[in-house]
Amino acid sequence: MKILFAASEVNPILKVGGIADVVSALTKALRKISQHDIRIVIPYYQPVKEKKFGGKKIARFKVKIGAEEEVVNVYKIFLPKTDIPVYFLENKKYLTNGGVYLDIKKFDHIKRFLFFSLAIPEFLKVIDWQPDVIHAHDWQAGFVPVILKLKKIKIKVLFTIHNLLTQGCWNSDECLKFLGLKADFKKSNDFNIMQQAILNADLITTVSPSYAEEIKTKFYGRGLEKEIKSRSKDFSGILNGIDVDIFNPLTDRSLVRNYSIKNLEDKLFNKIYLQKKCGFEISKNIPLLGVISRLDEQKGIDLICEITDELVENNCQMIILGTGQSECEKMVKEIQRKYPHNICFFVEFNPELAQQIYAGADIFLMPSKFEPCGLCQMIAMRYGTIPIVRATGGLRDTVKNVKLNNDLSGLNKRVIGNGFSFSDYNSQKFLVAIKRALKFYQNKKIWRKIQINAMSQDFSWHQSAKKYLKLYNKLISK
Repeated sequence: MKILFAASEVNPILKVGGIADVVSALTKALRKISQHDIRIVIPYYQPVKEKKFGGKKIARFKVKIGAEEEVVNVYKIFLPKTDIPVYFLENKKYLTNGGVYLDIKKFDHIKRFLFFSLAIPEFLKVIDWQPDVIHAHDWQAGFVPVILKLKKIKIKVLFTIHNLLTQGCWNSDECLKFLGLKADFKKSNDFNIMQQAILNADLITTVSPSYAEEIKTKFYGRGLEKEIKSRSKDFSGILNGIDVDIFNPLTDRSLVRNYSIKNLEDKLFNKIYLQKKCGFEISKNIPLLGVISRLDEQKGIDLICEITDELVENNCQMIILGTGQSECEKMVKEIQRKYPHNICFFVEFNPELAQQIYAGADIFLMPSKFEPCGLCQMIAMRYGTIPIVRATGGLRDTVKNVKLNNDLSGLNKRVIGNGFSFSDYNSQKFLVAIKRALKFYQNKKIWRKIQINAMSQDFSWHQSAKKYLKLYNKLISK
């Protein structure tokens, strides 16, 4: 079987969000369990060009856009440490101008990815390779199934919704004019690429079973719940995994001391490193909380800031890493200014420091308002750092609340669960969950059992990759 992943990013070539991790890890997992011919195509952004991956130019083609034609160059490399081809599409006007994601308030942002979708059929012609299935990721590749239908190209499309927060919307008249489509093309006042993908793809998935159910409701569906319900027979939720080769405390070169379940006590060296880096009091008994997040309204940063006084009263230290909305950054800077000996904020994207936080923190905070899947909680557990999450989307699917059960003799407590969760989006309910976790943290024997439960989870892509393979087979058997 031939499968093409069409996406806006792929790790480690380019990573801005979670799509990059999914495309990289899923393609590698599919190659491990099958002999299928899997390839990836992304835009050749200027930041990618500047990294100088040494891709070889293999072809060029033209794309008709309205009354004009645009030249596109094709470059090819291999995903590092794999035999998976990655194609870059270079076009100075639409794909290789500026950064990765342009200003969402401007039409250039939409035009870039509409052009990317338009270019896919022409790209396939010049590489002399036609996939059986195109796996399109999020709205950035969401117009691919529409283009294929308009051109009467019989390639099946699996579309994955990563997050309904952004959908690729713009004025219909401008979009249709740009695409050169007739006015009778199905439209409303807004042209919505995500909506068109949901209506036109052969099968649709999203990134966790819980999110698949949530987005059928008005609160989570963000205006597309009717379209999603209408495709219920073709819609499923498959939990994302993590790349367990990259996220491995036993081999991670970012850490000051590697460790595993067998020598979990060595995790402490990573905690001490973080305490020194932040200028905190060095103590193995002071709980160190970690936050690695995009700073915006989705991620619950407001809840964290609202309970800072109580966290400090409970003798907690907290390290926060991330960038985002200016208002959220301002809130975090303010709590750092207020409590410089307890809170340290790194306003940056720093993968190495992120790994160190996963390893060095005791507890990981993730109080998201909504979370389609979430990878951070799974990575944290891989490193024996216990998550406290809001029970939504993939967080509900992966974090099971800690409970103590007596064994059959009634003498010993058996620890069930791998983290802590709360339901209502409320700072006081969040604080209750944190205080509950801190009580368990004081009992080092029980805490070690919780850590072992968390580290014993299989969050690899192996099982999820098998589910995707079934869907690909279902598509080509139709």
